[in-house]
Amino acid sequence: MTITTGRTAIIQRNAFLERFLTYQTVFQEYFKTMDLIDRGEALKYETYDRLVGNFLLNLKIYGVHCASFLEKEHLTNTLFEEKLNLYFIELVESLKCIDTRHNLLDRRQMRVAQQRISESGRAFIQTIDHNIN
Repeated sequence: MTITTGRTAIIQRNAFLERFLTYQTVFQEYFKTMDLIDRGEALKYETYDRLVGNFLLNLKIYGVHCASFLEKEHLTNTLFEEKLNLYFIELVESLKCIDTRHNLLDRRQMRVAQQRISESGRAFIQTIDHNIN
């Protein structure tokens, strides 16, 4: 069993925060791609169905990293985990703005989803600050 020193814990939390910010940017790029598909400016093979698949794959990969961090840092069943889960829920719910059967995008729903993801992300970051101190 490895003993986590204060310095190691800070490094791990900084790495977690950096990964969170990186994935936050990745998910924002999906919304830009949705817009490109809607305007007909995306590559021919880029469809909402393909986009949703890639989005969910990235979400799954990120979720595995988060679960590992939560377990390693003993943060399960905490406000930290609750806020992170709410962030994941908003990400999944955001896909409701896409109709993959008809390859359509509801722009109003997309803007609302982006706002909710942003608010949820900010709430989560605030819990990171409380858990680091």
